[in-house]
Amino acid sequence: MEITLTDDEIQSINEVGELTGLEKREVVKRALITYLENLRLQKETEVWDQLSDESLINFEKEYE
Repeated sequence: MEITLTDDEIQSINEVGELTGLEKREVVKRALITYLENLRLQKETEVWDQLSDESLINFEKEYE
C-alpha cells in the first residue's frame, strides 16, 4: 500500500520524530493505530448511547 502525504504532513511527522526520538515509520504507525482505536471507541460509544436511549424509552413506557 502506498500513501501520499502533503509537505505539511511530512513536516509534522518529522517534528514528532525529532521530539520523541522515533523513526518516521514508527510515528506514522502509532498515529494510525491511535486513530483507528479512536474510531472504534467512537462507534462503540454511539452503540451504547443508542442502547441507553432505547432502554430509557422502554422504561418510560413501562411506567406510563
